[in-house]
Amino acid sequence: MRLVLICLIVVLQGSHNVFGQNTTVNPTDSLVSLAISQSEKALFDARFEDAKETVKLSLFNRLQDYTFEHEILLTIQHIRIDRFSNIVYLKTTDNKTNLQNLRKFLPDTSRVEHKEVLSQYFLALSNAYRTNGIRDTSALYREKALLLFQKEKNYEKIAEIRALIISLTHNHHFQQGDKNQILELIPKYEEEIAFSQLHSKYVLSYNTRHLAQIYRRQTFEYDNALSLFERSLELRLELGFKPFLPASYSSLGDVYMKMNEDKLAIKMYTKAFKLAEKIGFVRYQSYPIMQIGDIYFNQQKIKKAHKYYLKALKLAKENNYSVGVDQCRERIKKVHIIKN
Repeated sequence: MRLVLICLIVVLQGSHNVFGQNTTVNPTDSLVSLAISQSEKALFDARFEDAKETVKLSLFNRLQDYTFEHEILLTIQHIRIDRFSNIVYLKTTDNKTNLQNLRKFLPDTSRVEHKEVLSQYFLALSNAYRTNGIRDTSALYREKALLLFQKEKNYEKIAEIRALIISLTHNHHFQQGDKNQILELIPKYEEEIAFSQLHSKYVLSYNTRHLAQIYRRQTFEYDNALSLFERSLELRLELGFKPFLPASYSSLGDVYMKMNEDKLAIKMYTKAFKLAEKIGFVRYQSYPIMQIGDIYFNQQKIKKAHKYYLKALKLAKENNYSVGVDQCRERIKKVHIIKN
């Protein structure tokens, strides 16, 4: 893909005068749009390095038609890829640098010609402020982005922002252990599901998953949780969104385990592990294996449980996943107590 883009750049550079004379459209607009589109495809396929290479600034910044608006969009896409890949590979995101890289465009926002670029920029800037703990400024730019998306009638992005707002509220209440406040989100999630169902399958996959978590963790309505987790998984499969498929299968395993459907739980955990191993998702290489160990432990099959705990521990160590290492060691201690 990078070779294709380089060839296109050469063609555009050689034909710059022709483009400039025959059209008012900046030819680099099409190239940047193509790059971001291909980068997004690579991201969905969990090919993070390919996704990053496709939007590498050095591929574009020497073009005569290159503008700061192109750089804004490419920077936003690079940060987006970085966020997903760091979740998968369990790496720390440099939130401070991301904010600095976005803030440098602020003095020039009055010169942005394309409102869609400005709205995407404000949303990315809002997210950057939020991840740096600057909530008030984050909310300010999120509102600016929302107003612009509403003017553009970009309902897909509106759905994304609405989903973000409710998920932030959900996460806050979850961290505070406020069950009643979380339960009050159920009808709000149902509203968001109805809205995203009309405008964005991608957002719908998140809304259904988040509501499923409430049914799994707070109300223990496992049939509802199962139905919503399955719907979220179906959407991710339909979209071809691979990075979080291990999490989707693992969540189904969690619910089946709660329902004492051990065979189905093991089946889901095994799928989660295999997919995680394929794309390198750190957490979901060891967690599903550890959970299978828990199933066998609960069945009093201690020897088999021990085998899975050791395998999960090995995977966690290999991936420097300290939380997984601690969880596995605690379980192995219980096995040793029973054996002795």
